[in-house]
Parts: sequence; structure tokens; C-alpha cells
Amino acid sequence: MLIDYKNKKILIIDDFSSFRRLMIRMLESFGAKNIDDAYSGDVAIQKMQDKAYDIILCDYNLGHDKKDGQQILEEAKHRNLIRYSSIFIMLTAENTMPMVMGAVEYQPDDYMIKPITKEMLTRRLEKNIKRKADFEEIENAIRSKEYMRAISLCEERAKNNPRYMLEYLRLKGDLCITTGLYDQAVSVFNEVLAMREIPWAKMGMGKVHFHREEYLMAIDMFRSVLDENKTYMEAYDWLAKTLQELGSLEEAQQVLLTATEISPKAILRHQTIGDISYKIDDYDTAEKAFKSAITIGKHSCFKSPSYYTGLARTMIKKDSSDEALTVLGSARNEFKANREALFQTVAMQGVVYKELNREEEAKKAIHEATRLLEKLSGRIPVDASLDLARVCFDLGEKDKGMEFVQNVVKNNHDNDKVLGMVQEVFRDARLEEEGADIVAAAKKEVIQMNNQGVGLIEEGKLKEAIEYFEKAAKGLPENKIINANAAQAFIMYMQKTGANDRYLYLASQFLDRIKNIDPSYDKYQKLLNMYERVAVSGKSPVG
Repeated sequence: MLIDYKNKKILIIDDFSSFRRLMIRMLESFGAKNIDDAYSGDVAIQKMQDKAYDIILCDYNLGHDKKDGQQILEEAKHRNLIRYSSIFIMLTAENTMPMVMGAVEYQPDDYMIKPITKEMLTRRLEKNIKRKADFEEIENAIRSKEYMRAISLCEERAKNNPRYMLEYLRLKGDLCITTGLYDQAVSVFNEVLAMREIPWAKMGMGKVHFHREEYLMAIDMFRSVLDENKTYMEAYDWLAKTLQELGSLEEAQQVLLTATEISPKAILRHQTIGDISYKIDDYDTAEKAFKSAITIGKHSCFKSPSYYTGLARTMIKKDSSDEALTVLGSARNEFKANREALFQTVAMQGVVYKELNREEEAKKAIHEATRLLEKLSGRIPVDASLDLARVCFDLGEKDKGMEFVQNVVKNNHDNDKVLGMVQEVFRDARLEEEGADIVAAAKKEVIQMNNQGVGLIEEGKLKEAIEYFEKAAKGLPENKIINANAAQAFIMYMQKTGANDRYLYLASQFLDRIKNIDPSYDKYQKLLNMYERVAVSGKSPVG
């Protein structure tokens, strides 16, 4: 296969200009014309935002206290800056190879050890370009949310290109899980496992069991993967997640601690260890985990205020409330431009001030959080809202406490786990009976709101339904039923008037919310199919 590099968009990331120039000369000798370079992670991410690269060559070590190659890969994948058909090759000095291989959460397509020769680079690029050549059409379908078409393309390519059949089947299986087609996913993984025992197929089966709430079968699958491969990091996370669903928190904690010994830079895993350890009163481990998450997250896209609030909550339990305030002060400075982060931080400050019997400052925190809540249109953190409600009830600010609780209930009116947390807050405040009435009233309000919008759809008043559900979803961004009906209103309107970019975009936003809240929601698959048919049917001007 003769590779045409002339139209390939290439990015070289290395902190040494001499090495970047060397790589540029090599690639130019292959015929490459469109080559960019970056000396740091921040510059690289900015360039990836501006251009979709076909090939990325990235050094692992980009200098002390700077974003490293693994963090660039994590952020690029997390923000969808790298296409499935793109090639990401990690470059490293030999003495850092064990460190690179220890960070196996997001795998690059290949590794190359410096010094790099022209012949080495040619072989690696050709191997990876050949492997990825047929994935671009599938990727375009996925980006357009044409999942059924993407699945059909995977099936077609698996039959016609046996050399890469397993890669197509793997992608098909992942797509089936993403879209809630669990029966099809099982068929794919069984087909693969009938050929040979492949870890990713077992992982896929385990995920299907998890989504179907077949937790014991899921555990068997994840343990089987780890018995065969102790470095399959995803299996540790899913095993721990499943154990948590069964209430086996101590065992889940041990599973994740084992994983961090193998792969110490997984920031989200440290956060989960902190959360679990706090729940089982292991505050020393919780403190260590949250501090690790903060340190590792300094240059990560996964940096979150929840690491700081988790650490502050832990320090309260360790009778170190003053240290908790210091941690939260750091969080306020770190996330000062982020309203949601500020809301979480202020909520925890209210808790700390209450613990320190600084009631006036606690009340100020409550009022600041209330103002922030009014301005938030995105995800409202449940834990932070309920923490604030507790403080309000303790300080006699009952009405404000009820306001925070009502917000949680309205966004999660069909989520039994969250409603159980709400009931616990009322129980602790000795407001069980009144709390039950508040929950019932909030649930009734959401149901009536939803029914009114559904009525507009059923009457064919689709334009009015769009406006109604768009407003409702803005106020209840975490309510999957409201978001589902918002998506349905937009899709049905486009079925009638023709598709247009604005409405396709808005419908896709509501669908993404549903996927993030509950990908197993039965209406999600139906809406995806409706969306795909509208998206490929052509566009007309906005009605």
C-alpha cells in the first residue's frame, strides 16, 4: 500500500525544537506538506481544537510540572479532538517506558522509543495507516449520531475485510452498548468468544450484564478478564463499580487500590477511592486519595472541584475543619470562573462553617449558593445540594433547605437512589412527614409539566411543544424524561418540516444528556433511530 502523505494533516508535539525540526524533515521527505508542531500540551490542545489531524506524534515528557503526553491523549479523547481514524503515536525515551506503560487508561495507537530513524517511522506509520484506512466512513456516521448506519458499516467491513474483522466487531459491540442494543451486543461478543477468549469481548459481556443489573454475572466476567491479564485496567474499574452496586464497598476499595499500584495516574480512580473510603469511615485513605486526585489533576481535563470538596469533607471528619477551609479556598481560586464548581465549593464551605459553629458565615454561604443556583443551567450536583439542605435545616433556614431539596427531586423524580438520599436528609432533620409531602408535590409537579408538553405533541402542536420542552429542560437539565420529550418534540417537528442544522444540534444535545444520565433508558434507542432517519433525510430552512 503506497501511502500518500501530501494531504495528511500532521502534528508533532515535543518540547525540544531540534527534535521537532528533525521530525518535520523526515516527514517532508515522505511527501508530507501539512505539518504543524507544538512545544507544550496547551499549545497542542489548542491546535487540535483548530484542526482535525490525521497523524499526531507526541513526546511523553514535555517538561517538569507541565502537561505530559498521556494527559494530552486523555484530554484529546475526552473532548473528541481525536477521530477514531486518527493515529496517535507516543514517543518516549527508553528510561521512561515503564512509566508510560503504567498509564494505560487511554492507549495510544503505538509507542516509539527515541532515537527514531526514518525507517522506523516509515514502518510504524504505514502499519497504522493501513489499519485505520477503512474507519473514516464509520467515524463520520458516529459523529452524525447515525449509529445504525455505523453498526451496518461495521458488519459490512467485518465480512469484507477479515484481516481487521475483530476490530470492526469490537467497534460494533461498543456501539451496541452505547445505544442500548444489548441483545445485539451479546451476539457480537459471543461470536468473538466462540473464536477465542479475547479480553475485550469478555469486558463487553460484563458491561451488558451490568446494564441489565445482572451483577453477579458481571463480576464473574470482570474477574475472568483480570485472571488472564492483571493490567487490563478497565476491568478493575467495572468490577469495583459492580461491587458498589451490591454494597460491597470494602471489596470495591481494595480492587481499586490494587489498580492504582499498577496504574498510579488515573485521576478518576483516585476520586472513586476517596468517595468509597469516606463512606466506610476510612478517612486516612480518603484523604490520601483526594490529595492524589488534586495533584494529578493539576494539568488534566478531569480536574474537578469534587476532589477539593471530598478532601474538605474528609478533613471535617478528621477534626481538621480549619484545614478544610484552606482546601476550599484553593478550590475557589482554582475554579473562580466556573459557576457550577463555585456552587459546590460554597456548599461545602457552608458545611464547614456550620461544623465550626460560625453560623453567620454559614448563612452567608447559603445565600451565595442560592444566588449561584439561580444562575446555573447545567448539571446541578446532588451531593452539594443536599449538603446545603442539611446546613439550612440545622440553622433554621427551613424554606431555603426545602428549595434545594425540591430542585434535586424535580431533576431526579424517577431516580430511587437519589430520592432515598433525600429521605435520609429529611430523616436526619426530623422532617420525615413534611419531607414526604414535599417530595410527592415536587414529583407531581414534574409529571404534570411533562404531561402538558406531551399533550401538545399529541395534538400536533409541535412548534409549541418545542418551545415548552426547551424551557422545561433548561430548568431541569438532569431529568431524563423531560430531556427525552424535548428531543422527541424537535425530531417530530423536523419529520414534518424537514431537518435543519439548528434543530439537529439541539436535539443531539438533549440526546447526549439522556446518554449521560441513563443510556439504558428504553426511550433513548427509539429516539436515536428517529434522529438518524431525520438526519439523513435532507435539510430544509427553519420552520
